[in-house]
Amino acid sequence: MARMIPATLPEETESEAERRLFPVLRDGLNDSFTVFHSFHLLTHNRERKFIEGEIDFLILSGEAGLLVLEVKSGLIRYDGPAGIWYQNQRPLEKSPLEQALAAKYQLRDFLAGKMGHMPSGNLGHAVCFPDVSGEMRRLPSGADPAICLTAPDLGRIASAVSRVMESFEKHAPAGAERNEAERIRQILMPCCEYGVKLSERLKQEGRILFALTENQCRFLDFIHNRKRALVEGCAGSGKTVMAVKKARELANQGATVLVLAYNQLLGKHLENSLKDAPHVNASTYHDFCIGHLRQAGRLPPSHSGDDYWQRDIPEAFAEWLQENPLKYDAVIVDEGQDFRTEYWLTIEEMRQPDGHFYIFYDPAQNIFKTEMEFPIREPPFTLTDNCRNTQSIFEELQRHTPLKMRLAAGAPAGAKVVELSSSTPRNSRRHVGAVLHELLHNQGLKPADVAIIGAHSLSHTCLGTDPRIGSYIISEGPSDKPEAVPYYTYMKFKGCEAAAVILLDVDPHDERWAGAALYTAMSRARHLLYVIRRAP
Repeated sequence: MARMIPATLPEETESEAERRLFPVLRDGLNDSFTVFHSFHLLTHNRERKFIEGEIDFLILSGEAGLLVLEVKSGLIRYDGPAGIWYQNQRPLEKSPLEQALAAKYQLRDFLAGKMGHMPSGNLGHAVCFPDVSGEMRRLPSGADPAICLTAPDLGRIASAVSRVMESFEKHAPAGAERNEAERIRQILMPCCEYGVKLSERLKQEGRILFALTENQCRFLDFIHNRKRALVEGCAGSGKTVMAVKKARELANQGATVLVLAYNQLLGKHLENSLKDAPHVNASTYHDFCIGHLRQAGRLPPSHSGDDYWQRDIPEAFAEWLQENPLKYDAVIVDEGQDFRTEYWLTIEEMRQPDGHFYIFYDPAQNIFKTEMEFPIREPPFTLTDNCRNTQSIFEELQRHTPLKMRLAAGAPAGAKVVELSSSTPRNSRRHVGAVLHELLHNQGLKPADVAIIGAHSLSHTCLGTDPRIGSYIISEGPSDKPEAVPYYTYMKFKGCEAAAVILLDVDPHDERWAGAALYTAMSRARHLLYVIRRAP
């Protein structure tokens, strides 16, 4: 999949041809390509007057160079004697090939001004006519069928683009293309900061992501008239926000509502988010069960092992429910993929026969490998738009899940994901210290804005039993100390989020980092992501 700039097609795009070609290029080209849509240029003429230009699609490849692609939809005709191109019977002011050629030379001059010399790599131009069904012949002298993509080429876009790019002569010496391509990439999409501190930039990005999440909640209209619904959503699709909003909506209508999660931190978040809502009880499943069993004096004796949580508690609670019926008008479950069949038996028992029942879940985050045999059998409503992560983090996420997901239109680009490697625990600690110093001392973030996430308990990481790194203390979980930076396993932090996340001791040979682990952990970062890997 190609890297698209912007990551999603802007809603204001009017050209039907561009709307059709955007996903074709995105899905048909591999990740060595960067595709710029509606790329604007501002250059000078000889009189130093500004010249504005726009390129429909600009395709950059480290291997093949640059391709300027002009797109024209509909019925295309060329009147040779008159020298006029027609689109849907309307004459065009300029030949599509001339448009592409002029844009190519304007791009060349723009790059030369930035680089101090003419780009030496491949620089080509072409036109795409997506509604033309076959090869184009009898073209004017400034055109050639080789640089005219038509409808049949859309199904083989990778080979078609490569064919066009290879048809233009290369001027770069052997091995120079990749270095120059990286320089061009930086020129075309620079990362600019103009006196804005990182903390302020994150606030700006946060406002954008908040607005995107609020907009995502329009999907609640889909289940407005449904009393039972599964809602499947990728990481960052706003499932928890929707669960809270739905709980408030029902509570304001006078319904009694039970909201459940599996994860302790998520359960506490739900409880805090809904503490002022009338008739709402929000908790983790096990805390809810244990509270009632303890009050009744029927809590099973605690023992080590999973059986206590997976069998003893649910069975004891099921027996208690038989004698003490407890009914809610609505039951809402967040992160439902973590719930086992034994839990669902008691949860269903607490719902009024005609009550509301909603389950929000992400199959790609099923790190506990539960059965996911939900008591709701209807097909799920699906949320594919990620509205929590920046473009940079989202692009990294996509590499670690087979789940189909998109980035919400308008998401901020964000800082590049930082990858660090270390062969010793001592060097890993240094990496952590350097990142914390940059974020907290230089950039003004607060320790509570940062989460360090690993796959094992803190003492079994490179941080070991010494929690102090420089002037910072690493605490296992949240702490009241203002200088403490919290550490969590990705299992405990699932369903939560932080402005900046440091992934610790990522190791492909560690089975705890296999499967959905990396996808789950990475998705916790809203703005900044640092990955500290164990080198072999």
